[in-house]
Amino acid sequence: MLYPKPNLKPSGDHALRITFGDERSLEVNRPVRALRAMLKSQSIPGLREMVPTYASLTVLYDPDAVAFQELKSRLGEMAEAAMLHKDDENAGRLLRIPVCYQGPYAPDMEYICDYTGLGPQEVISLHTQQAYFVFQLGFTPGCPFIGPLQEKLHVPLMQSPRTHTPKGAVAISVGQTVIYPRATPGGMRIVGSTPVQLFQLEHADLTLFKPGDRVQFAAVDVAEYQDIEARAVNLYDGVETLNHG
Repeated sequence: MLYPKPNLKPSGDHALRITFGDERSLEVNRPVRALRAMLKSQSIPGLREMVPTYASLTVLYDPDAVAFQELKSRLGEMAEAAMLHKDDENAGRLLRIPVCYQGPYAPDMEYICDYTGLGPQEVISLHTQQAYFVFQLGFTPGCPFIGPLQEKLHVPLMQSPRTHTPKGAVAISVGQTVIYPRATPGGMRIVGSTPVQLFQLEHADLTLFKPGDRVQFAAVDVAEYQDIEARAVNLYDGVETLNHG
């Protein structure tokens, strides 16, 4: 639920966490994005970094430049204003990401269809029909947590996670989508794969996605996937940016 008032608590000796609720929803995430935008537009002494998540924004600061109580008071007022903010849900960048939902690129498609009662084309149509939000990055560098997914696509996590989830796997579980930037263990159900790059140390942006971006998936066949894969050397290769915010 969305809290009646934002909850501000210290997180260590140089961070302050502002929490707006206790669920993964657009209603709770909206003030997180609004507060982050407010802080980016202002010059606040001592503010070093912001870490947005589904329901909270953690602000890292220099305690030698600003006192905790002073920062808490200022951010508290801004957080309450952020809860009143009704932003345009179409704001921000919209990135179109190619995904192959066929054969070995979608190893859990059969499970997803059996669990949801949908056919493969229905799963693909649902997953590609609307733009989702990037709520946060985490787990591994550049890994986006994207949603919220339509209820028809809700499937549970695996009881025993894979020891190897391939790079580029597009997976769904517990009402969200993630894309694995590199091969790692993982317990989400793989619905498809993308050939694009998500994280590059040598690129100025480091990560393809930023919290607050919107994402729309576009189905491609195996030949299209392999063609994009051959060309997708850098961030944004193979990605269509529909607007820049």
